[in-house]
Amino acid sequence: MTARQTFWLIWGIALLPVVIAMVMYFGKIGIPEGRTHHGELLGGGVQAANMGLPSPDTEDPKWQIVLTSRPDCAPCQEFSQNFENFHTAIGRERNRVSTARLDVTEADALESGIWIIDPLGNVVLKFDPAINPTLILDDLKKLLKLSKVG
Repeated sequence: MTARQTFWLIWGIALLPVVIAMVMYFGKIGIPEGRTHHGELLGGGVQAANMGLPSPDTEDPKWQIVLTSRPDCAPCQEFSQNFENFHTAIGRERNRVSTARLDVTEADALESGIWIIDPLGNVVLKFDPAINPTLILDDLKKLLKLSKVG
């Protein structure tokens, strides 16, 4: 093999992943359509205080898991009974997370659900109360791993 062939072989090997990535990106080929979170993602910087949810403590900001429960919500009652176990299941990062329960009435605009609020007061995710708690843990652990706040 000549030096010229070796030169072009090295360039070809180096540029091949770039060309494949461009074809995938611009041709929309092989890009996953799914999502990696299990809850409803709430974008747009919705503040917890604006929704009637508790705001994080400004002295010691933490991630918050808030359970909002109406009296007739059976999945909420079941989740509420295991709330302490849920907090323990977070593992070594549990000191970065606080939990709260909020009973809501028909007059409140809030619906029953499980909310994840970041340390800056932004509502990040909302979960249906009947969801498997391990799916909430998966999302929370992912957020804690990616976040340096709180």
